Amino acid sequence: MTHPADTFVYDAAKIAAYQADKRFDYNSQLLVPQYSLPEEIRRWIARMLKAVFGNETAESTVTWLLIGCFVLAVGGVVFFLYKKRPGLFLWEKRKPLACGIEEENIYRIDFEKELAAALAAGDFRLAIRMLYLQTLRLAADRQWIDWQIYKTPTEYVSELKPVSLKTPFRDLTGRFLQVRYGNFRATRELFDFMCRLQDELREGGEE
Repeated sequence: MTHPADTFVYDAAKIAAYQADKRFDYNSQLLVPQYSLPEEIRRWIARMLKAVFGNETAESTVTWLLIGCFVLAVGGVVFFLYKKRPGLFLWEKRKPLACGIEEENIYRIDFEKELAAALAAGDFRLAIRMLYLQTLRLAADRQWIDWQIYKTPTEYVSELKPVSLKTPFRDLTGRFLQVRYGNFRATRELFDFMCRLQDELREGGEE
């Protein structure tokens, strides 16, 4: 008995219908793993190293290589910052606050000479500044304060040891701050007043 040949007829319409039917979209069930860019780079390096070191050491080599690159990158950033801004790494010599004074060593200033020059030029703003710094030198020499180049004037007021002298020292400091940072006009009268406050401090410490 002869069986008729089994033939298939291609029905384009049915095929299109099947393809449009989501129930027959089997490819969507095949999940392709997604990797981030760093992971893709790591896997690429691992594949390259496997050809040289073999499967057993490639993964650990890549891990240590990436750690080394990270350490070098951090070291490079730190070195760059150190070259550009070395002050960031000198905590013991930090800059003063906005109400501080410039990093100027009071033991390197000839106050008599500077004051005479400022007064001769009529620069009372500079004269008041020199007078204040000279007062800090006086207080430091008598161990009333612990002078440090980064400290602010208000810190010296709070730490001044002779309590009886805090009032004139606070007044003198306040006048200096007003002229230096408060845009107050520096005058001969103000300078003379601050000189009297300094004399009061000088005489009070000799009692």
